[in-house]
Amino acid sequence: MSPLHLRRLKLLAAIGILFYALILARLVSIQVFGHQRLDREARGQQTSRVILEPERGLIYDRQLRPLANNVDLSQISVRPAEVRNATAAKQFIRTAAGPRGLDRLRRGRRNAYIRITSQVTPEQEIALRKSTLPAGVQVEEVPSRVYPLDEVARPVVGVVGLDGAGLEGIERAFDRDLRGVSGWATLFRDGRGLEHQLPQSMVKLPEPGLSLVTTIDRDAQSVLVMELKRAVARTGARSGMAVFADPHTGDIFAMATVDGANPPPGGPGRNRVIADQYEPGSTFKLLVGCAALEEHVMTPEDSFFVNHGQMDMGGFTMHDSHPETRWYSMRAATALSSNVCYAQIGTKVGAGTLYRYSRLFGFGQPTRIALPGETSGQIRNPSRWSARSLATISIGQEVTATPLQILMAYCAVANGGILLRPRVASALVNENGETVRRFPVERVRRVISPETADTFRSFLRDAVVMGTAKEAALPWCEVAGKTGTAQKSDEGGRGYGQGRYLSSFVGMVPARNPQIVGIIMLDEPRGAYYGGTVAAPVFRDVVATWATMGRGPVRVPAQTLLTASGRRASEVRVPDVRMMAAERARSVLRSAGMDCSMEGSGARVAVQSPEPGTNARSGEVVRIVLSTDPPPDTGFPDLRGLSVREAVARLSALSVPIASLLGSGQVVEQDPQPGANLRSGLTCALRCAPRSL
Repeated sequence: MSPLHLRRLKLLAAIGILFYALILARLVSIQVFGHQRLDREARGQQTSRVILEPERGLIYDRQLRPLANNVDLSQISVRPAEVRNATAAKQFIRTAAGPRGLDRLRRGRRNAYIRITSQVTPEQEIALRKSTLPAGVQVEEVPSRVYPLDEVARPVVGVVGLDGAGLEGIERAFDRDLRGVSGWATLFRDGRGLEHQLPQSMVKLPEPGLSLVTTIDRDAQSVLVMELKRAVARTGARSGMAVFADPHTGDIFAMATVDGANPPPGGPGRNRVIADQYEPGSTFKLLVGCAALEEHVMTPEDSFFVNHGQMDMGGFTMHDSHPETRWYSMRAATALSSNVCYAQIGTKVGAGTLYRYSRLFGFGQPTRIALPGETSGQIRNPSRWSARSLATISIGQEVTATPLQILMAYCAVANGGILLRPRVASALVNENGETVRRFPVERVRRVISPETADTFRSFLRDAVVMGTAKEAALPWCEVAGKTGTAQKSDEGGRGYGQGRYLSSFVGMVPARNPQIVGIIMLDEPRGAYYGGTVAAPVFRDVVATWATMGRGPVRVPAQTLLTASGRRASEVRVPDVRMMAAERARSVLRSAGMDCSMEGSGARVAVQSPEPGTNARSGEVVRIVLSTDPPPDTGFPDLRGLSVREAVARLSALSVPIASLLGSGQVVEQDPQPGANLRSGLTCALRCAPRSL
């Protein structure tokens, strides 16, 4: 081999060795020095971690009936890589989700996963049941929060947001306990970008949230809202507020806010019972009277002479709403709500003592109820009072309070003199129903003696028997209470607005040993505005309706309910209202002693829950879904065993006339037979027999 060839061979060998050395160095760099970094990148490309949301805890009323529940609703999604027939997929989405769904599909066509709808409507659910899913389109079950009482209890129960976090009410106050702890799962991604959970996938299961047992009574809440809505509509008030409690524990039975046609500022979820503050008016006289009795400044028999319902207080004149010339004892002054007398009582009590008792009864400070958005009200220090403040504060002016603060002050008088912290929750329980945490009854402090409480309670009883609160009286139970008619300040905060009043009544039953204390407030009623005229009857109707239902701490004597109990059954059979027109279905359900909630915008009922024929409580709310689609042909109904009235109602809903009707009692034979085809012009013949045959 020539020297030239040898040199060329050596050069090639050197180049080859250098080339392989570079490859080896690169391999060492990748395998040794870059191993961890590349491993992380590979895992990031091949795997992904998804958050597993926990199931939110339920919210129960005091009888363990749900106030907030979890249900699975359908969610439509598309994986474009798996779509085989784009036309079929688009047609399905157009039918199930409408134009908005198609728009989301078009905008997300480059993504691996497209969420078309987060929750389908009842009408979309009906469409999904009738359709076959094209390849690449998925219908998944997703958890959702539902509220059986809906807006009836929203201000107190609250709602959750799209992220599952509590936004208002109890949902927000106890969000940390209700939410639970999130888990996670590792998914593996293939070359097409599709994710799979393999057997070796790592998973940390979520921990469900705790459920909350509240002090709310679902029946009492429904009755309170119903009566409050009637009162707001009847009086034309801007809004109505009410709250009822157990005076011995501070448990809130029901709390409601109802807005009228021209409501005050604030959204529909605003809980005005704790968030808004007002001048209490004459209901504040409880504090003045108790302070006078407790400090032995006055006795029940001490009297005042009032001339023509007015009195010169030194620089200004105090007026009564009813200008009478007479002597008033302290008892009569309370029952008849004399401003002139109470201005004098407040003057005798003195500014320092009156302010001290205001703070003792909880005014000017929050009640610390476990709900968000509570305001503290306001009562100024006596150093900032004017010459007329002592007299005007004694009749509930120049001081602001929330309805809940007023209620808890009256609860203190009802229970013998103890101020309590209001309670909306009694316990947290786990998924097995085991108690995890209890919320005890909290005594804040003693504010007056039992003797003073008993004496003033007798004043309040007289107010219902012979005073301004006669409209609150019940024939089967003694009621005690106090009316209030506060003139509202004008929009600028200077002086009082003409014709703008806040009418209220605070009552307790039974009067001698109260088990319920409640406050009713109507904001700016039109026409009649005295608390004894517009608010006291609402309290009476709420308590009477609640008592006749047979549940709750107040019961009507047995002889009073003798007639009603013969007509009222503990359970009733749910009628079949499917395919009925909406109004006809509502009428049939009400005839059966039930109410209904309607969803959808169609003409006829497509779905109902509970199912027809099942047993349910009288007063149960039946959920019905209306459809715009023609009803499915399920065949002629089976009328056998129904009463004549029930059979006629079913045939009327189907627009089928009765050809003949023989006998009476229940249907034993029918023509056409059950299951026969429904067709235009069809008639039905029925033969009936007594139920004993």
